[in-house]
Amino acid sequence: MRRMLRRLFVSACAALVLAAPAGAGTIIVKLSFVPGKLAVKAAPASVDGTVQVPVTIADGRGSGAGWTLKVSSGSAPVRVVGITARCAANSTCTLPTAASAPSGNVVLHAARDSGMGVMNLVVTLASTGGSTPVSFTVS
Repeated sequence: MRRMLRRLFVSACAALVLAAPAGAGTIIVKLSFVPGKLAVKAAPASVDGTVQVPVTIADGRGSGAGWTLKVSSGSAPVRVVGITARCAANSTCTLPTAASAPSGNVVLHAARDSGMGVMNLVVTLASTGGSTPVSFTVS
């Protein structure tokens, strides 16, 4: 019996020694990061007088390049009266720093290294030319 246990033990050790080089290989894992997108989302809105329009900006590019939010209006021109910004729920963001004051159709030009992540903006627009539809783009 003792002899049989010894043979079994020697066989098991030999199997482990022979299998060890197969398990000691090098494993290489390559990771890459794919940049996200720059996007804007706003519900359809019309401006007649002064209106607050909620706008969501998502900058997942990770470059810190900044961005420009623009408004397009229908028949009557609109002007930016105010902007407030906060990080969206469950988002770690860097709030936008204005590189320049709103002018023309530019609502906000986020300076370099700002405006990253997902932000909720409230853009207050005014129009004196009657009701006009507005839409937003970001680049």
